[in-house]
Amino acid sequence: MVIGDSELWGLYAALAAAGVSTMGLLLMAFVGDWGHRNSAYFSAFAVGFLLVAVFLHLVPEAISYSPDAWRWIIGGLLGMTLIGAVLRISSSQRADGGDRAFGYASVIVLGAHSILDGVIYVTTFQDEPFTGALSTFALLLHEFPEGVIAFVLLREAGVLRFQAAILAFVVASVTTIGGALVTALVIEHIQNVPLTAPLGLTAGGLIYIIFLHLAPHARLTPHRRGYLAAGIGAAIALAAVTFREIAGH
Repeated sequence: MVIGDSELWGLYAALAAAGVSTMGLLLMAFVGDWGHRNSAYFSAFAVGFLLVAVFLHLVPEAISYSPDAWRWIIGGLLGMTLIGAVLRISSSQRADGGDRAFGYASVIVLGAHSILDGVIYVTTFQDEPFTGALSTFALLLHEFPEGVIAFVLLREAGVLRFQAAILAFVVASVTTIGGALVTALVIEHIQNVPLTAPLGLTAGGLIYIIFLHLAPHARLTPHRRGYLAAGIGAAIALAAVTFREIAGH
């Protein structure tokens, strides 16, 4: 079974994402709380980068394929909101007394989120390399705190450190690769892939990630340094989008 070049790039992106999320959980597992203390800076940078990438490139790109792309954007936003709500409800229940049910429920939802990340990596490269690269770079910054979160949730649920590291690796890393691989195998056999849907869903999902996942976490940076990190991220994304427009013309 042959996988095309665009799908391969999506798989490479998923592998990179798995590596970043694994770094996050390893830092939590073996280097104390350094990763947890500094992950807010990654989130702040990602907020700035994603704001520009989504609203100045991804949304216009989706609409260029069809004016109805807004329906898919809203669908992606609502879908990710539902997943996030389930995750917050389950993770807010502390597993006192060794009850691990809520901790496992949390990471299952987080795993579903990671599968969708893998789908995004492959589908965005179907549009063009620039769209895939832009989305991938932004999402990679989101993967680091995801590995941290998976490990913390399992530890709070009473799971032993080594077991929590293994399970967090599966939930935050392996699932991303699995989602990308399945998508690559399926999308390769679809002629004229309708890109409005995946690009719209991606845009909607990233809007959720910006405002309801990354932004609250970014506010934890001390002395409002998160604004500087967000500004740097926005400047880099704006430079990338501007360069792409100049090169395209």
